[in-house]
Amino acid sequence: MSVQSPYAVAMDLIAQLRAWDGKTIAALKAVADDLNVENYRVLLAACRDEDEVTARAASWVLKAAYERGASIPYPADLFSRDLHWEIALHLLQSVQHVTVDFPVEVIRPYLTHQKPIVRAWALDAYVRLGAADAAEVLVKAADDPAASVRARARNLDKEKAQPVPQPRPS
Repeated sequence: MSVQSPYAVAMDLIAQLRAWDGKTIAALKAVADDLNVENYRVLLAACRDEDEVTARAASWVLKAAYERGASIPYPADLFSRDLHWEIALHLLQSVQHVTVDFPVEVIRPYLTHQKPIVRAWALDAYVRLGAADAAEVLVKAADDPAASVRARARNLDKEKAQPVPQPRPS
């Protein structure tokens, strides 16, 4: 049995992400299943890749890793970019699974995104991060034209969504 060098493992991960067809989730599940702590930095770098398909694939794998409890730094800086809607969606969906440390205001623009699914998960993240005006935003979301946003607002209200614990300032 031969052991691959860390460089070879990293290049293999990048190659798998770049080979993604932009549709097949099974391929991304396989990548997520093989992910290990040595690849976390490479995965985060891939989320920032100039190639949109690679970045979309990486953000899906990152979300899957968070769902499994992986301790990977949250790439909040990505919100400062003009993100493909799927990357924004994956990052917003991940907020419920990981402790994040960034101003909730960076999510506000996604509350009015053209894609209802992005608006729904932006609402989820906004409320979970404890935005001061979360109650008002929930009331407004209850009147959104998209059923997915209204449903997310109802579910958050039912859950009385607990804000994600934030690190305390030192």
